[in-house]
Amino acid sequence: MVPMDDNNDPYEPAVGPGDPLQRGLLPRRRFRAALYFAAWGVAGLLSTIVPDLAANPDHVMLYFLFLITGVLLILLAVAAQDLPVAERAATRFEGWITTLFSREARA
Repeated sequence: MVPMDDNNDPYEPAVGPGDPLQRGLLPRRRFRAALYFAAWGVAGLLSTIVPDLAANPDHVMLYFLFLITGVLLILLAVAAQDLPVAERAATRFEGWITTLFSREARA
């Protein structure tokens, strides 16, 4: 068993106190894109659940996918600090999203 004292703490946090974005630990582009996708999904879902507005079920599913995409990208961006496999997954997922929404890919 590992002794628990101030000098030999096996559960030392990987990130200390402070804002990870200001210290440059989180990739800004990935994190901001994730926030945009999550906000887009939440705003779309809120606008389609209003009873007076006619909501197409396809649009509701699309907004839900935007929300899930944003949440997944946020989780991968935060987990990428400690796990190399999460960094690779976040990079591939970001590349897939970029390819899906870029104008050059549609040509």
